[in-house]
Amino acid sequence: MKRLQTIIFAIAVTLTPLMAGETVFGINDYTLGTLENPYSYAGLGRGYEIGALDTLRLNFMNYSAWTTVPHPTYGIRLGYVGASSESNTGHSYYNDYANFQGGFLGIPILKKKLVVGLGIQPFTNVEQNYKKQEENMDKYVLIKGGTSKAIFNISYTVKPFLRLGVGYEYNFGEVNRTFRMEFAGSANPLDFKYHYRFYGNSMVLSANLIPLPKLGVGFVFRPKFTGRIRIQPETNSTVINKSQLKKVTLPAFYGAGFQYNLGERTSVGMDFVYQNWKDEYSIEGRTFPDLFTNYFRISGGIEKRQSHKLFTSFAEKLDYRAGIFYGKQNYLSLSNNVFEYGVSFGLSLPITRFKSRLDFSGLIGRRGSLSDNQYKETFFMFGFTINASELWFVKLEK
Repeated sequence: MKRLQTIIFAIAVTLTPLMAGETVFGINDYTLGTLENPYSYAGLGRGYEIGALDTLRLNFMNYSAWTTVPHPTYGIRLGYVGASSESNTGHSYYNDYANFQGGFLGIPILKKKLVVGLGIQPFTNVEQNYKKQEENMDKYVLIKGGTSKAIFNISYTVKPFLRLGVGYEYNFGEVNRTFRMEFAGSANPLDFKYHYRFYGNSMVLSANLIPLPKLGVGFVFRPKFTGRIRIQPETNSTVINKSQLKKVTLPAFYGAGFQYNLGERTSVGMDFVYQNWKDEYSIEGRTFPDLFTNYFRISGGIEKRQSHKLFTSFAEKLDYRAGIFYGKQNYLSLSNNVFEYGVSFGLSLPITRFKSRLDFSGLIGRRGSLSDNQYKETFFMFGFTINASELWFVKLEK
């Protein structure tokens, strides 16, 4: 039995990558997947969101800002992610996926004062395939799945210049690992499948301040928390099929940002986010400094919003956005950091003017290097967020 377990482990750590979700980086036995950028597409396009206030849209990064919406408001994000990768051996790969990327609903209890909200937001994604050909044997590994957060939040305006938010998050998800060995001359391959079901409770604290008339500042903090992973094997062996329950600790999340209004319609801003995966991510108390490192992302940009005039040209009814970003992923490749940088852009169209909008945004960047990481990638993301405000619980006069 130990020999069989050794074979399974050897497959996982010796195979070479063939394809991996939206990236070839971050492939290891302890990953929960690639970290998602939890921005709305409006925030993604302009490069900042943590310090922004908006009376029409829900802030996907800073929930304390929700008190600015006057009516029940929802935002739904859908998008497409892909990457074109090149290795230092001359091989190239193309990977992509499209999916639902989160949604929120905010309901004012006291207008401009107290808002309750809920939503769901993915925070990791993984789809990785390995293949290794040996004499008389082909070995395969498929790793697929991801994790998400279900969120309930309360936001409150303490003073006109100070808004606070506190939220409960239920973290859940599943990552499946499938191993296969196909032997030459045999019609019966060996298959092993492992289900890693993740769950845990956490909280999020947020704040928005207006220290100066044209300046908005935001903060987001998620404390480090410990969840559980239920490992359920699915093999032909009843001994291996015994499930295990392990503790997994996820690092604290720190986010800060600002927005400065250059005029009535134009703003600039910047965000900074950070997580210590090197020292704080652990399974059963064991950290992985040879696989993970500290994650950060710095981004900023500019936004020109629609005109407030009732009668104007179509071009004046649009929002225009552009931004840049630079960061470091939370995993190592060839024991080196994986840096990334790029540009973003966006456009917002009115569905019902001053009530609902459709935010289109895109992002393109470069990740890794051939000399330090064996691979370099050109990655991109584009999609849209639907934002709408509705009148609920209001009796209309006839």
